[in-house]
This record gives sequence, structure tokens and C-alpha cells, in this order.
Amino acid sequence: MKKLKVIFDWLLRFGLSALLVAFVVMAPFTLFPSLVMAEANVNRNEVYEYQGILELWHIETFEGGSRSRATFLEQEAINFEKNHKGTYIVIQTMSLEQFKLNIEAGKKPNMLSFGVGGCDGIEKELVEIDADAIRGDLKSYGKYGAKQLAVPYILGGYAMIEQKLQSEDSKTNANMSKTGVGLKGTTNPLKALQAASKQIATLYDDISMDSYDAYDKFLKGYYGTLIGTQRDVYRIESRQQKGLMTDCKFNFLGRYTDLVQYMSVFEGKEIEEKLCKEFVSQMISENVQKKLKNYNLFSTLENVSLYDSGIYADFEKALSGDLKSENAFVSNEEIRSMKQEALKNVVK
Repeated sequence: MKKLKVIFDWLLRFGLSALLVAFVVMAPFTLFPSLVMAEANVNRNEVYEYQGILELWHIETFEGGSRSRATFLEQEAINFEKNHKGTYIVIQTMSLEQFKLNIEAGKKPNMLSFGVGGCDGIEKELVEIDADAIRGDLKSYGKYGAKQLAVPYILGGYAMIEQKLQSEDSKTNANMSKTGVGLKGTTNPLKALQAASKQIATLYDDISMDSYDAYDKFLKGYYGTLIGTQRDVYRIESRQQKGLMTDCKFNFLGRYTDLVQYMSVFEGKEIEEKLCKEFVSQMISENVQKKLKNYNLFSTLENVSLYDSGIYADFEKALSGDLKSENAFVSNEEIRSMKQEALKNVVK
């Protein structure tokens, strides 16, 4: 037994010595190169195509869908940053008035997201953008002269929404014969009626309402028909599903919409312009455009359908035909003039 223990101890010491010798011999070929590589990675400066912040101003001149368009932009900015290390896109939501004050003060962003009306006068500071993927009827409204200075990346539309007559009260019936519409701001719902060759008997007399006020008064029974947007369709359908209001009739108005969100790129450093154009291209890629379904909005791409069934599929179909719109850079003065003209033609 004692001899076996002596032999075992000798083998253990010999084995450990052999392993140590093998480690010393092999380390230069295995461990040391790894250490050198790790040290090189620590000391190496990461090379970025661009390292800095790109500023995107987001202006909403009309109501969106079921969720915020700013959130849509923010999510896609995060995805863009993942593929462009060192580049960060900061999105600032502002009113049209804030935008004008900033421009007058000599400030400008790298990119601008905006709706029709109120952004005229900035055309000389913008660069051309590729819009080949955009449906042809919409693409032209982002041009200024022969240059594509704005790319439509979100589409909305108008609908006539009618409540069913359920009361025998004469005053209530009189209200139900009226039509409410939000005319405040830079959009012109009456032109959608005009394009669809539809007339209304009586316009609710408060023409200074915005789109939300018009929706709110519709719920309260001030009138029986609302000229609303995709946002109102979403609100009313949601209320119906919850049993909070009776069924309404939806008549989706094709042929015309000025509910279009555009994106433009301001002149700047060459690398900044390049990255901004790449972000615009991402926003109008089919993969990103299909996400608009989650916001109850519509795509601006050729031959891209988002909805398979339901009222939004019907809405999308109505907007799939040839659409008329307004130039992205139309002035507020022109819009006011068009509203006055439309009032003459749609009210009996």
C-alpha cells in the first residue's frame, strides 16, 4: 500500500510538471495572440461614417390615426441608428407657428416632416430626394418646379359618417339634417366632398371648428353627419365596438385628399444630406410602410395594400384610385381661397 502511494504521488508531480511545461511552450501560439488582439481592440478607435446628431422637426397639420406619428418616426429612428453607429436622430414635434418662428430666427433642422400648407417659402433650402417608389399621383405633389423636394410617406383620407335617425323630436331631427366639418387649419375637407360630387343640405354654422371639435359635437348630437378623417373613423368604430354609440354609415371619399405627411431634407454637410436621404428611403421602404397598419393609416407606395378586411380595407380601396391633392408647399392664403370656393359648391 505504501509503495502504491509513493508511485501515485510521483505520477501526480510528474503530470503537473508536464502540463506546466506544455503550457509554457504553447502559450506564445495560443494565449499571447489572443491577448494582443484584445489589447488592440481596446486601443483601437471605432471608425464611424458619421458621429453626431441629425435633427428632424415633425409638424402635424392634421390628425393622424390610432397612434402618434411622432412615435412611428421615433421607432424608425432607433432602427436607423442600429445600422448607422454613431448617428443619432432627434425628433422634435412642434406646431406650425413654432416652426415659422424658428425659421424666422435662422434656425433649421436636417429633416422636416410636415403636412400640406404653411411650410411655403423654404423651397430654396431643400435638396432633391428620390421618390421613385411613391405612387405617381401623389409623387407630383411633392415637387416644386421640376424638383422633388418633398416625399409623401403617410396617407390619410376623408369620410362622410352618418348617424341613424332614431328620435321623433323635431328639434333633434333638424339637427340630424345638418353636416359638421372642421375647417380650422390648413386642411380642406369640403374639397373632398366637391371632388366626390357630393352636396350637403345644411352646414353646421360654426365653421371655425377644428377636426376634434367637429367630432365632439357630432357625438353630442349637434348634427347627424360628420365629414371626418381616418382618425374619426377609428374613434367612432371603437365606440361602436364598445357599445357606446349606435351604428353609423361610413362613406369613404376617394378622388381627393390633402391629408398627406411629407418629408424633406435641408441643405447641409454632404454626409448629413446623405444620411438624411437614407432615412427618407427607409421611411418609404415597403417593410416600414407596412407598419402603418398598426397606426390605422395608409401607405403612399405603388401597389401596397395594408388591410385584408374590415372598414379600413374599404377605406384603403377608396383611396387606391387616382387621387387629387394640393402641392406640399401651397400657401395658407391659397388654402383659404379654396375653402371659400368649396363652400359655394357643396352647400345647396
